[in-house]
Amino acid sequence: MKKLMISSTESFSGKSGITLSLALILKERGYDVGYFKAFGINAVRIGDRICDEDALLAEKVLGLENTCAIVLDRPYVDFLISEDPSKLKKRILESFERQLDKEVVLIEGSHTYLIGASLGICDVHLSKLLDSKVLMVSKFSSDFVIDEILFAKRFFEERLQKIILNQVVGYKRSYISLVSENVFKKNGIELIGAIPRDIALVGLKVSEIANLLGGIYLLKPEKDETVEQILVGAMKAETALSYLRSARNYALITGGDRGDLIALAIESGAKCVIATGNLEPPSQILSLAEQHGVAILLSREDTATTLSRIQEKFGRIRMNEEKLKRMKKLVEENVCVEELVSYLGL
Repeated sequence: MKKLMISSTESFSGKSGITLSLALILKERGYDVGYFKAFGINAVRIGDRICDEDALLAEKVLGLENTCAIVLDRPYVDFLISEDPSKLKKRILESFERQLDKEVVLIEGSHTYLIGASLGICDVHLSKLLDSKVLMVSKFSSDFVIDEILFAKRFFEERLQKIILNQVVGYKRSYISLVSENVFKKNGIELIGAIPRDIALVGLKVSEIANLLGGIYLLKPEKDETVEQILVGAMKAETALSYLRSARNYALITGGDRGDLIALAIESGAKCVIATGNLEPPSQILSLAEQHGVAILLSREDTATTLSRIQEKFGRIRMNEEKLKRMKKLVEENVCVEELVSYLGL
């Protein structure tokens, strides 16, 4: 059996999507692929079962069962002081035995490679316990991620030799090869993929925003648009137009009594307007939105609270089957899977 742990330097790096994409790609190439998650912290309840959200998706798309050994089902501090590290490791090893008949097993790490360190079940400890090689996935959100990767290398040592940079944007694309040659390779790490930022993955659908807010549709257009930016309308109408015109595929959050701003947003290309304070815009504004096919949501909360609730999820990749199809395509186009196959000795 060949084992590969996919770890990450930060949360919401796209690790789950890349792990499942690689599993599907290897499966298409004829390999018998397993999936395992030792320590899941995204608990969801399905009937009487508490399971990890990412592992649940893996079970569905790969046709597997019981792929997560331990699920954090209470505050981490409570878990930390009540659990026996030796018993946790035993549970992980016993759970992993279900994968022993597989040709290759992809082991998805926790949110970051250090989570669970105080219990001896972080990715660093588990890569040794399960004797697996490591692939690091890092979101290229800032230049400092380079230092974070090199620091992680100190912990994983020779187990970590390959990395994928995800959500690469703008000028960072131009010096990927320079960083690879002058930094990573000199430290025993090979970059095998640089995946561009894709709004279909990091943006939110209008329907997802509505669910987050428990919002009411005052106007629901036929197309469920993707929102790339969240803007707050708190300025005078005469200064807002250039601000709105420079935005791209945005949603505007503003008081429902700001009909002047809402009208400007509708006419300048907003994908959605969120009217806050439980104040419905005037009927003529709703008619204008209908003419332009712009969704109008009503939030019971004030503007600041509404913004805060959206920002908790915005820009964070959470996988579902639809997004997984897109991620798989990006992996196929931007990751050298042959390098990974060679790395695993398949």
